[in-house]
Amino acid sequence: MPSPLILFFMIIFLLESTIGILENSFISIVLGREWVRCCTLPPGDMILASLGISRFFLQVSAVLGNFFTYYFPASKKLYFDTFWIFTNMVSFWFTTWLAVFYCVKISSFTHPIFLWLKWRISRFIPWLLLWSVLISTFIIIICFLKSYLAVQYLVTGNYSEKTTLDDITGTLQRHFFIPLQMFIMSIPFPFFFASTISLIFSLCQHLRNMQHYGAGPQDPSVQVHVTTVKSLFLFLILCISYILPLTITTIAPVSVFSFWFWVWEVVMYSGISIHPAFLILNSSKLRRALRKMLHDHEAA
Repeated sequence: MPSPLILFFMIIFLLESTIGILENSFISIVLGREWVRCCTLPPGDMILASLGISRFFLQVSAVLGNFFTYYFPASKKLYFDTFWIFTNMVSFWFTTWLAVFYCVKISSFTHPIFLWLKWRISRFIPWLLLWSVLISTFIIIICFLKSYLAVQYLVTGNYSEKTTLDDITGTLQRHFFIPLQMFIMSIPFPFFFASTISLIFSLCQHLRNMQHYGAGPQDPSVQVHVTTVKSLFLFLILCISYILPLTITTIAPVSVFSFWFWVWEVVMYSGISIHPAFLILNSSKLRRALRKMLHDHEAA
């Protein structure tokens, strides 16, 4: 039975994960249904739909993996860890492509390469999403096979009389899964960071131009810049709050039975629970669907 303090953070983690699952389910259902009906979506909505689906499975795998590990033997923990890393990789790549797409479409830079990207980014998005999934799948298959063979070798080979399956999976988690996760996330993060900073510089440049021509901050193009920068800058902060606990748990591993483990989980997944709400509010299509759903609920 967990202590009252651990139980408190377990409940907080479960509540914020439930909120995130519901939000991402809403995004996935609204945009996924239109995707199936029309056989296509605008590139931005295509990324949002893919991101909602990947985050839905990410949070489901996190909840199942954490509670399964706490309450039951860790004999299947390898499968949860593998699926969690896969969904995490895919989600982070999709978030990066969303930032890149907004940066290219909204920024007002006039460099030839940037203008070339602005005209072609919409064609690239389906391929970028597909290749993100394929590359993540290839990496995770290799990782799973390596980890599975390592576990089988240690278990069947009687590596040590004091070695338990918990020790093996814990060692894999500390020395393989988490470092791998951080390495993989470090690849798209510079693109995400650069896109966010570029949008901020573009906004500043655009504001100066608008002031020169006598336009104010209420100009529609300025509002689009501001709204997008707010969303990406918020998620940049939330990404840091996600990566920092991962770094800490890599340097100083924390057991699932520790109070600090559940504190880090609450901090890490708060961003994934908060950010979908901003995506919904910043999308006119999702806002209309939300208003319609609430209106139908009140009418019923």
